[in-house]
Amino acid sequence: MDSWNSLADELESQAKSIQGQKMAALELKGRVEKAISDAEAAFQPPELISRLDLLLMDLTEAARESACTNTRCPQYGKKCKMR
Repeated sequence: MDSWNSLADELESQAKSIQGQKMAALELKGRVEKAISDAEAAFQPPELISRLDLLLMDLTEAARESACTNTRCPQYGKKCKMR
């Protein structure tokens, strides 16, 4: 259990250090997805899986394109409100 908590701590620490770096967020997102899968397979407590899931949601948001690319959208070239 302690190794899982230390893994979650490490992933959260890395997530804090990659602010604004889309490619790093995508890479870390893959690692978090694998950690969630492994934690579920190892029957880890729901609190740990929820913690990793929240981190995954944050990384998914960080990895998104922030500018709208739809030329017909009123937010074109700005932060899109439709994503």
